[in-house]
Amino acid sequence: MVLPIKTASLPMPEIRSPQNAAILKPGMAAPSVAKPDATGAVAPSAGGVTDFASTLRNVLGEANQTQAQAQQVADDYASGKQNDLHGTMITMTEADINLRLIANVRNKVIDAYREVMRMGS
Repeated sequence: MVLPIKTASLPMPEIRSPQNAAILKPGMAAPSVAKPDATGAVAPSAGGVTDFASTLRNVLGEANQTQAQAQQVADDYASGKQNDLHGTMITMTEADINLRLIANVRNKVIDAYREVMRMGS
């Protein structure tokens, strides 16, 4: 015996944009994405929205800084310049999490590319 499944129509929640905290309701258009200038650099638009490439570039830069900082903290702890094991481990864990995030984003982009290439054949 199969029981029928009742589905309810749930109201759509309001979505807040983190850049300007404006409320986007279902059916409303999202803010426009910034366009590159003559040099190829992308500046945020008035709403604070940037394109994927500049966001990725910023995340990669931050991850590189975090990796360098973790290496410096680990070297300082190993040489005895500092004796803060907890701070060292926290910094190294943050660097590890950033590296894993970047690797996962890379893997997703490659998977999406492969999926698009499969569509053509």
